[in-house]
Amino acid sequence: MLRKLFVSIVVFLVMTMLGLALVGFDGKHLEASPSKVRVGAIYSIANPERAGGWDRAQFAGLQILIKEYGWEVSIAESVPFPKLAEIGSGYADKGFEIVVFTSSGHYDGLAEAAPKYPKTKFLMMSVASKLPEVPNVAAFSPDMYIYGALVGITAAKASKSGVIGVVGGVPIPALELMFSGIIEGARSVRPKVDVIVSWVGDWVDLAKHREVTLLQARKGADVFFTVTGPGTMGVYEAVESAKGLVIGYAADWYSDAPKAVLTSVLVDVRKMYKEMADAFLAKTLHRKITKIDASYFKLADFRGKVSAGVEKDIQDTINKIQRGEITIPVKMHPDILRK
Repeated sequence: MLRKLFVSIVVFLVMTMLGLALVGFDGKHLEASPSKVRVGAIYSIANPERAGGWDRAQFAGLQILIKEYGWEVSIAESVPFPKLAEIGSGYADKGFEIVVFTSSGHYDGLAEAAPKYPKTKFLMMSVASKLPEVPNVAAFSPDMYIYGALVGITAAKASKSGVIGVVGGVPIPALELMFSGIIEGARSVRPKVDVIVSWVGDWVDLAKHREVTLLQARKGADVFFTVTGPGTMGVYEAVESAKGLVIGYAADWYSDAPKAVLTSVLVDVRKMYKEMADAFLAKTLHRKITKIDASYFKLADFRGKVSAGVEKDIQDTINKIQRGEITIPVKMHPDILRK
C-alpha cells in the first residue's frame, strides 16, 4: 500500500435503489507530501485500463505522470454523469491540484465544478469545442476527423474485398465526426470503397456487437473498426470467426485478439500528458483548447498481417498526411447516424 509511486483506485458505486450515498474518498490512499502534485481522474466506466481504446490510452497517460513526474494519481471509476461535478468538487476540496475529466460527455460536470475552485485546474482530456468562461480550465482535444481518416486509409489499403465494416456503440457527435473521417479517408485512396456503418445501440452487450459485426461480414466486409465500450470484444470475436481483420482504437489491442488485430491507430498519450504536465509546472497551463492533431497519431506494428509493400504504402500515406503533403477535406455524413 505504501509505495512511493502509486495509483489509488477509488471505485464509486451508486446504489440509488437503496437510497445510499456515493462512496467517498479513502483518505489513507490519498495522502501526499506537500511537494507532490496530486491528480484526480474521473471515468464513467469501470476498469479503464482494460476498457475502450480512449480509456486505455488515457490510463497509460496517467501512468506517465506517476512514473516520470512522481505525481500521485487517484482514479474514480464508474462515476455516473449526474455525479461528475460532485466527484470533481470532492477532489478539489481535498486539495488536488488537477482534476481530469476523461470523456467529452463530462463537459457539464467540469463546467459546474470549475468555477467554484479557482485554485484547481480542471482539464478535459477528450473532444472539446468550448470551455467554461473561467481561467482554470483547459482541454487537450483529439481531432477525431483526421484520426478517422487515418483509420479509413489503413482499412481501404488493407482490404481485399473493398468493403469496410465500422461498428459504433451509440450515435454521438464525436463518432459522427470520426466515422465521417473514416469514409472520406478511405475514399481518398480507394474511391469505390464501400464503408458500412452500423450502430449496436449500447456500449456493453457483447452478443449484439457480435451479431452486428457478423452481418457486416456477410455483406463482404473484411476489415473492421469499432468505437464502443466493453462490447469491443464482441466485435473482435466476430471478426476472428469471420477470418477478417480489425484496426484497434487509440491503444494497441494486439494482445486482446492476436489473430484478428491488423494494427491499431495509436494516440501518443505520452506526448499529450507530458505537454500538460510541463505546462502545469511552468505555470503556463491556461484556458486553451490544445488540438491533438495527426502528429499525435501513429500505427502500431502490423505483425505480418499484410505484405511489406502494402504496409509501406499505408505508412507512406500516413506520413504524408502528417507532413501536410496530403489533405483530407472535411465532409460530414450525418446520414450515418440513422443507420
